[in-house]
Amino acid sequence: MHKSLLLRRCWPQSAPLGLLLLTTLLASPAQAGNTAPPSPAEWSLTPDGGHFLQRSTQLVWPRCVEGQRWSGQHCVGEPRWLNHTEAQALARSRAQADGVAWRLPHLKELQQLARLSTQKPVTGKTTLPDASQGWSWSATAPINMHSVNAYSYDNIAKGLNGQTVNQMKFLHGWAVNTGTGEARNDVLKRTPMMVRLVRPAD
Repeated sequence: MHKSLLLRRCWPQSAPLGLLLLTTLLASPAQAGNTAPPSPAEWSLTPDGGHFLQRSTQLVWPRCVEGQRWSGQHCVGEPRWLNHTEAQALARSRAQADGVAWRLPHLKELQQLARLSTQKPVTGKTTLPDASQGWSWSATAPINMHSVNAYSYDNIAKGLNGQTVNQMKFLHGWAVNTGTGEARNDVLKRTPMMVRLVRPAD
């Protein structure tokens, strides 16, 4: 039995008409126009599935690391393992060849990417295939190394001074594991790692 008809039969005859109408409206199903539209997905795949757009940052990411390509189902090929200098050079050459601003991603961008890859996919597709997850170079410099008191006994014993810290900043870089979100700033820049590039959306 319809809710409004049931309310009329059960409602006392002496009840005010306005109150009865209000109750009937509250019992009626919500109109479709009053429902909030679903929020858009945080990421969407390109038609070929090889890249995806991250909505909140308007960045375009390849689903595979450099050296691999998207086959339609998997990342195939061998990843390129490059040190930090080589990774920066690759980003510049790709940007020049493609005419778009490919670059190494920053630390926070890679960590956001890692969070996306660990979220339960709504579409049944993940952003990053398992074979394309792992430690990747970041463009962020390790600027959080604190100044060293050259006259501190502990620092003297460790052989640390201001020059040593500056050298550490130059020799080390940030890397992020895109499978877990873990980040490290003590990775020697000469260490070969996978390379993931990013560019702004058109």
